[in-house]
This record gives sequence, C-alpha cells and structure tokens, in this order.
Amino acid sequence: MLAFVSVVVSVCVACSDPPAAVLATGSSSAQAGAPGGGGGGAGAGVNGSGTASVPASGGAGAGAGGANTGGTVTAGAAGSASGGGSGTVTFEGGAIAAVSLTYDDGLDPHLAIVQPALEAAGLRGTFFLSNFEGVEHDWALPSVAAPLEALLPRHLAWQAAGQRGHELAGHTVNHPCDDPAKAPNYHLVNYTLARMAAELDENLARLARLDAQSPLTFAYPCASDKKGVGPSGEDYSPLVAARFVAARVSVSGIADPSAVDLLHVPQLDTGGKTGDQLKQMVDDAIAKKGWLVLLFHGVGSEASCNGSLVYAPDQCMINYLTTSSEAHAALVQYLVEKKTQVWTAPFGTVAKRIRDGR
Repeated sequence: MLAFVSVVVSVCVACSDPPAAVLATGSSSAQAGAPGGGGGGAGAGVNGSGTASVPASGGAGAGAGGANTGGTVTAGAAGSASGGGSGTVTFEGGAIAAVSLTYDDGLDPHLAIVQPALEAAGLRGTFFLSNFEGVEHDWALPSVAAPLEALLPRHLAWQAAGQRGHELAGHTVNHPCDDPAKAPNYHLVNYTLARMAAELDENLARLARLDAQSPLTFAYPCASDKKGVGPSGEDYSPLVAARFVAARVSVSGIADPSAVDLLHVPQLDTGGKTGDQLKQMVDDAIAKKGWLVLLFHGVGSEASCNGSLVYAPDQCMINYLTTSSEAHAALVQYLVEKKTQVWTAPFGTVAKRIRDGR
C-alpha cells in the first residue's frame, strides 16, 4: 500500500492542466470532439439505488463541449440541462460569483481538518470519493459485495459528513490512471467502456451505502476526461452523462455560469498554493462574475503512514499533493469576508442553481 501512495502522488500531478485562461467561456453550439470531450447522452440523475432517473429540466448537452481548447470550455447545445444557455444566472443572496470547494480521493484530513474548518465558517464542501486501487472495504467507499460488511468508523464518519450538509460525490472506485508505476490492470488503457460503466455503477452503489444524496456529481480522475479508456482512448463521457448531473474535468479555468457545460466544468488546482494565491483566484472569479471550482487533494502536512489504511486520524493520516492548513484557513476566512459577493456552496448545489436558471 505504501507503493500505491507513491503512485497516487506521481500520477495525480497530471490530473489537471496548468491554468491556461482565467475565464472558461462557453459556446451555444455543440462541437464534435477529441477524447475526453462532450456531454452526449441522456443527462440522467441517479437515485440512491443506482438506477438512472432523468431530471425534470432535460437531458445533457450534446456534442463534445469541454475539450481542452486553450482554457476555454465549449458548452453543449443551447437550452439543454448541461449545455450553455443565454440567460443570466443569479446566485444566492445576490452574489455575483460562486465558489465550490472540492476535495478528491476521500482522504482522512478531509474529515479531521477540512470539514471542521468549513463548518466553523458556515460553509460546506464537495468530496469526490474513491478508493485506492484494489482496496475493497478499508477506505472511503464501503464494499457492496455480498454478504455486506458492516460500515467501519471511517465510513460512518463520511456518512455523518453527508448528514451535516457536505456533498459526497463520485470519482470512480479504483481511481484508474495511466502511469508506469500504477498497479497492473488499473491503467486507463486496461479499461473498456463496459468495465468503466460497471465501475461507475459500483461507485454509485458504494455512495448509496453512505447515504449520498442524489442527484450525484462526478470528478474525472487523472485527466481521463481527455485520455479516455482503452488503447484508442475511447471517450466515456456519455457514461458519466447517463449517471451524473454534473462533472468536473481537468481543463483549467473559471467557468462562465451562463455558458458552461455542466458535464464539463473546469477547475483550478490548489496544490502548493499560498493563501494569497488562493484569495487571488477568488478575486478573479469576482471580477469575471464566474464560478470558481477549486480542486484540493491533501490539506496539511504530507504523510504516507507507512501505507497503513487504519483509521486513526489522531495518529497518522495519508496525505499527498497538499495545500497547507494555513493557506486553506486563509481561503476559508476570505470567503467569509467576501460572502456578499461570493456564494460558496457545494459543486452539485451550484450546478443545480445554474441548470434551473436556464
């Protein structure tokens, strides 16, 4: 397991592009695309049992909006649930910008450090949960194999987080990545569309054991929105569109709420950033009247815990690709100070507001 933690650090460095543009704008026309593009398919939500249900506002944006085009995000068909429209989106309390704080991989510091900090400030975050490759029951996502094993303390902590208003969301089960150090059979190239579909369904079923609230959202692991699966890099975004109402991709930028394809929402990576740099991102979102989705992995000090998966946050917590606790705290305080201008809310909550405003 220690080797896997090293792999996570090596492969996730490339999980997002370097910022190429401040504002990710959209287009009202759908474009055919490269692997990792478009939100084609039926934009169905997913209920707690893992079966698909179509949201009342309509289907997903057709086409390949969301391909990396120098930092811009191309929207799907105008007027669709996920694709861009022409109307102005208004945010909670008259705010002119929105921020969503998103955290990947179900790390224990998210439970022990992040959530108490957010809750003290009256904020809530989005946690895209996955397991380490091949880990069945001993990480964030509980097993769904029969006979069902009892939920462990870590699972109960995640379940309680959802009950307190944090968003629990999808990130696959085994976090597949293309990297030479990745364990055999867990590279994106090893996946078929059928295997990915089954893993996404399993992701939903595991989240249901944590009482995650539908409709659910998703974050593509390891730039797989662009890399695709299999030797030819097949686009699996239609599989995502059929199961999730919104998705975060690896394209860097700040989304234009009036035009962004909700199945291809850009982000800015916070790894290694200072508090001042994070606050500047917020200021940029205000200036652009945009939706800033911030991507975090670890918060606090890096640690491998000798590869132990034991849930003991008072002793050691696996933590990688970190943002310092001080920088994170400075960001949270700044969001509180800017609350008349910035609406800070979970990814799915903002996506729903944008979708319903179209």
